[in-house]
Order: sequence, then C-alpha cells, then structure tokens
Amino acid sequence: MIATVDIGNTNVTVGFFADSRLVGVFKVLTSGWGEPVKVEALIKDKARPFLKKEACREVYACSVVPQANKHLRSICRSIFKTDCKIAGEDFCVPLMNKYRIPSQVGQDRLVNAYAALKLYGKGLVVVDFGTAITFDVVSRGAEYLGGLIAPGLRLMQESLNNKTALLPFVELARPIELIGRDTASSIRAGIVFGAASLCDGIIERLLKKECRGYKIIVTGGDALLIKPHSRYLKVVEEDLILKGLAMIAASQKISKKL
Repeated sequence: MIATVDIGNTNVTVGFFADSRLVGVFKVLTSGWGEPVKVEALIKDKARPFLKKEACREVYACSVVPQANKHLRSICRSIFKTDCKIAGEDFCVPLMNKYRIPSQVGQDRLVNAYAALKLYGKGLVVVDFGTAITFDVVSRGAEYLGGLIAPGLRLMQESLNNKTALLPFVELARPIELIGRDTASSIRAGIVFGAASLCDGIIERLLKKECRGYKIIVTGGDALLIKPHSRYLKVVEEDLILKGLAMIAASQKISKKL
C-alpha cells in the first residue's frame, strides 16, 4: 500500500492505494498546520483503519503550501514510518512543461494534467474546482501548454462577506432558483451560476481556438456542485491528484526495475 497526499490551500487530502486501487480518502483542514502536533494526531486517527490492514510502503505528495512541507515530512516519518516524496522537491512530474517560466506552474496542476493524460489520452482540458478554478491544457503532443486561473467558489464566498458591510457568510449549496428571493439564495445563485458560466465561457473560447475537439475533464471539491449547471462539464474524475501521484509512484518503480 502507498499513501498519497494533496496539500491544497483549503484542505489536505490523504488517499490510500492498494495494488493501484484507491481504497480510502480523508481530509483535514490546511489551516490546522499551524499546530503540527494536533494535525499529526488527527491524521494518525483517520489513517488508523487503513494502517491496520497493511503497512504503508511509500508516501507521494503534492503541495501548494511550502511552509507545510517540513511538517508533512515529519508527520510521514512518525505515522507511516517512511519518508515522503514531494513533487517538485524529490521528483518531477513526467510531463513536458511548455510554460514560459516552468517553475511557476503549481505542482498540483502538473499532477492533474499528467493523471488526465494517462486516463483519457492526449488533447484535453482539465478543470479543477478548488480554492482557485484552474484550467490546464494538455496538447495532442502530450505537452503541458499552460492554462487559466480564476477565483474559486470559496474565495467568492469569503470575499462577499469580508469586503462588504451587509452581506452575510452563506454556506454553498445547489441553488433552488435562478432569481434569488432572499440574500442567501441570491448569493448562492450568483456564485454557483456565475462559476458555471465562467467555466463554460472559457471552455467555449478554448474549443473555438487552440483546443478544437479536446476532451474536458473536471475535478476538485466543488466539481459536482457546478456540473449540473454547465454545458461542457460531463466527465468528473474525483481525486485526480491522488490518482496522479499513485501513477507517478508506479512509474518510478518500473523505471527502477528497468
């Protein structure tokens, strides 16, 4: 069994793979990493059911929160009894990176693109609904070309509350009507329908120009909330980053044998 860890701006997601099959996933809040002792206890408790069945041989991770990486390494040695390999530090995502400044691409975007390429083939756009909404393009030549970044649903939600005097913080949920009849439903409709329209508008532009005939793959925590309101989001691939990390781990084992 191997563990994969995705440290995002909002959540830390941990997945367990046995024989390349995802057997379990759990999340903890990224904000908790300011208290690593508490985070270690929480992860240890959530990981216990999986570690009872089989020892964890390796841990592969992807992080967009550099200050959390040192704590992650310590936690992995304590809980999983093995060192953690972090994308961009201990291994490179095996994908041709055509970004103008390659080091500026988030490792999460590269892992997503790699996983989608392996699962669905060349010529695709990966849309990830996380803290940010990202669009990443993999060419018909299997190259990572770049993409677009927009504010995610949680950022919209928090900004409306933090930057206005009267708008409350509203929990996100599927809107029940297009025209909101109260403040909460108006905010939900604006965020969800707004994000869906933003997504469709960008995809439409891509498909008309550089990405004609490309497949559209969607992932991320808010993907299922947006999918029913989009014309283009049909294929949802949950836990894409975790799967990509497991694929990279498997490819590294093969290369070592060769």
